[in-house]
Amino acid sequence: MANLKKLKEKISSFNKTAKVTKAMESISAIKMRKAQQETVEARFYAFKIFGILKRLSHIISENVDSVFQSVLPKDGRILILFITPDKGLTGGMNTFLNKKVLEVVDAKKINKEELDFIVVGKKGYEFLKRENFNVIKYFEDINEKSDLENISEVSNYIKKLYKTKQGEYKKVISIYTEFINTSEQKTISKTILPVIYENVKEIVKSIRPTKGKYSNLDEIIIDDKDVPAYIFEPNIEEVLKKLIPYILNIEVYYSLLESFASEHSARMVAMKNATEKAQEKAEDSRKQFNRERQSKITQEISEIVSGMESMK
Repeated sequence: MANLKKLKEKISSFNKTAKVTKAMESISAIKMRKAQQETVEARFYAFKIFGILKRLSHIISENVDSVFQSVLPKDGRILILFITPDKGLTGGMNTFLNKKVLEVVDAKKINKEELDFIVVGKKGYEFLKRENFNVIKYFEDINEKSDLENISEVSNYIKKLYKTKQGEYKKVISIYTEFINTSEQKTISKTILPVIYENVKEIVKSIRPTKGKYSNLDEIIIDDKDVPAYIFEPNIEEVLKKLIPYILNIEVYYSLLESFASEHSARMVAMKNATEKAQEKAEDSRKQFNRERQSKITQEISEIVSGMESMK
């Protein structure tokens, strides 16, 4: 009887766990759909902005290096914008992000003394502190509920730091998780400062989704020279110089939305897997309980029959 009681408790525990994970799965699904919609809309906005940038840049294609930097500076520190979830229960998402940081540091042979971090997300902040990386700014209040004004604090801080310490940082890299679809996310790193002409082409290419809504949009080809005539005041170079800072705002905002959508998708899938596992364990325990109970009943019947036979 003691074993049957223990099995009953296990079944009850697994069922309670399944209810909790199922509820968390439903909550994550709702948040994911909202974050996914915002991400898709941000992609469309970014797509159009870079389309304008493409058309303008080719009007001065011969002098494009005066607006865009053609090569990275050789000397200086590296600044990394690291975007992670605040919470766990996201499968391997946080692990993959942490590995990406170590991969970037190892691949580029960067010393910790030459590296600074700006962090959005508690999990990333905790990892960097454990690994003794230098975190110069931690935005702990940025999440999917933040409005555009709060999110712009991140890009504004990066621009201010890069401008006031001009020459100290040779480049700024962002590391985050890109949302591909509900069951697929990809950890990536991008150079977001300085603005390199070739990098802008890669940004434009990545903005266009390969699947789902807006995937059928015409691809923006930056080297296309079929540009209509415009009249600019005071001149095209000044217009471009005003437009280019928006690239960083778009990149940071877009990266944060991608990360939020990826987080909720990863958590939804993780909770779905946890629910299925808990239900599977509950079913296994239920079968074991039935076998134990049947064995107990068979044993009791056998004892009764044996007792009746001995009384004859």
